Amino acid sequence: MISLTDRLSLFPISTKVNALGELEIAGCKLTALVKEYDTPLYIYDAATIKEQVSILKQLLEKQYGMNASIAYATKAYFSLSFARKLRELGIGADLITIGDIRTAQKAALDPGLLHLHGNNKSEEEIRAALEWGIGAIVIDSLDELSFVEAIAKDMQKKARIWLRITPDITVNTHRHIQTSHAASKFGLHISDGQAALAVQQASGSKWVNLVGLHTHLGSQLRDTKVYEEAIRKMYALAAENGFSPQEFSPGGGWGVRYTEEDQPNEPGLWIEAVSRCIQQECKSRGWSLPLLVIEPGRFTVARAGVALYTVGSQKQTPDGQHIVAVDGGIADNPRVALYGASYTALVADRANAANEIQSRVVGKFCESGDVLIEEVLLPKIHRSETLAIPVAGAYQLSMSSNYNFATRPTVLWLENGTVEVMQNREHPEDSGWWSLNN
Repeated sequence: MISLTDRLSLFPISTKVNALGELEIAGCKLTALVKEYDTPLYIYDAATIKEQVSILKQLLEKQYGMNASIAYATKAYFSLSFARKLRELGIGADLITIGDIRTAQKAALDPGLLHLHGNNKSEEEIRAALEWGIGAIVIDSLDELSFVEAIAKDMQKKARIWLRITPDITVNTHRHIQTSHAASKFGLHISDGQAALAVQQASGSKWVNLVGLHTHLGSQLRDTKVYEEAIRKMYALAAENGFSPQEFSPGGGWGVRYTEEDQPNEPGLWIEAVSRCIQQECKSRGWSLPLLVIEPGRFTVARAGVALYTVGSQKQTPDGQHIVAVDGGIADNPRVALYGASYTALVADRANAANEIQSRVVGKFCESGDVLIEEVLLPKIHRSETLAIPVAGAYQLSMSSNYNFATRPTVLWLENGTVEVMQNREHPEDSGWWSLNN
């Protein structure tokens, strides 16, 4: 039987159940936040994010030394207010689009700690990165390498670059979040010689400065061996082509818990394996250790986030399923539809109520795939109560949409009893479609 303690272990570290049985995070009662800001509502717990970053910094220093840094994967969640939080934490970020770049600039992030990723960067994005002087443009293909060289020549600015290497490894995770196999759309594949050609071309180029190698294997990983295999392949590639990396990134992707059944996934195993493997590869060749850059997105923010919904209609299907509908769904969290993701939940008003009804939590949108939780034990729940779904901080808001003219929700930052609005709720009239049609 799953206990309240088990379920609470998935919520932010500042979560408590008060004397009335209500959920509180960072000293803020969730039902009070719902009354003020409505639902769907997303909250981020400052203490959890700071703890996750602190854990990684300590592990890197212990296992690798001071020549290591963290670049937050902004695709997990990003906004102007959150970018300013990253600046305060003193960590870098990886960026994908011109929107990411402009947001990072407005937040006054240190460009030297930033990297421009993506498999199809536009000229505008490349020029913006070169003008700002970001840490590295991460080259994804031979075509892109030539494209960046041409732009750099036109701007008379030498581009500082990494090469994204695809080691042709199939990792154990959902196929939609595998990024390093032989059919991947990402990176320069080792197996067909693309990666070697890129190292040679970049090393001999007048307009790019090749300083590093990068890979990303996939998301929700629990096996350190795949990181080690990738690192060994990349160092063999470098050695065969006479290139000693000054910087090296094995990406991110270390998995987190989403349900009570998920086993803990200690980050120390990941950092130790990566650090040891790089150290061994460099020592065997007499090379200096590179700057090690890890890119945790989900690990940084997933547990810190909680999604709050208001319960609406309920029904029983002919096959005996009890369905609980809430006022959000696929528009703010498409992960269940995309990846078959699993979640759990608590009734925020009565967190310690006995969970006795097997329920299916669905959204309000006109889509059969609009499901938030396929199966979860809940108490007898009533209309207008608040349902809290933990581990909602990553790849939900960042992939949210206006499906059925849904409006993206308010996002709050909770810290020591204070509430800061990081994003205001959208309104239908904010939509370009609305403006065009009226």
